[in-house]
Amino acid sequence: MADLPEPSSRATLTERQREVYEFLRETIVSRGDGPTVREICQHFKIGSPNGVMCHLKALEKKGLISREAGMSRAIQLTEPPQPQAALPLIGHVSAGQPLQLLPEPTTRIEFGSLFASRSHCCVRVVGHGLLDDHIAEGDYLAIRRQADCRDGELVLAIVDGAGATVKRYYRESRRVRLESLNRSLPSVYADKVKIIGLVVGVIRQF
Repeated sequence: MADLPEPSSRATLTERQREVYEFLRETIVSRGDGPTVREICQHFKIGSPNGVMCHLKALEKKGLISREAGMSRAIQLTEPPQPQAALPLIGHVSAGQPLQLLPEPTTRIEFGSLFASRSHCCVRVVGHGLLDDHIAEGDYLAIRRQADCRDGELVLAIVDGAGATVKRYYRESRRVRLESLNRSLPSVYADKVKIIGLVVGVIRQF
């Protein structure tokens, strides 16, 4: 979760106000809009909506949120949260060489393009059929939904109306050649290929 703004004389938070504010930020970042008063009550087990309203009014007074009257989800953050998929770049590493750490990391690498758009989805790898491209079982493939591609690109596609598969795409004359990532398996030739999307990243958790 993104860090809270540094407290100031204008926006010093109590512990509960900080918890409510963090919940608002997390909800807005994860789903795009703020929680309702009822959802806040349920999350913090607060019996009365009046208790939640007191916290919201305090956060609004301290300049951290704004609200629009008459709308249940109209809670906005005055300082938009930093994208969660941005990580600080702390150094450069090369095989067989020690990691060169940066004395004061000032750059953040943004990975949000793999996750943030509604045009993206993912599939989980099962089995070892993709190992020749160093894609292992348990990895997630980030997919950008699109209906076309260029030769050599890795795609998620439905072949001849059967199940979806991950292959490298090549157009050959009137047919399509789909190259398996397992070098021991032959390429597949198909007349009808429906591209679901392009593989744009591999996500691995150790």
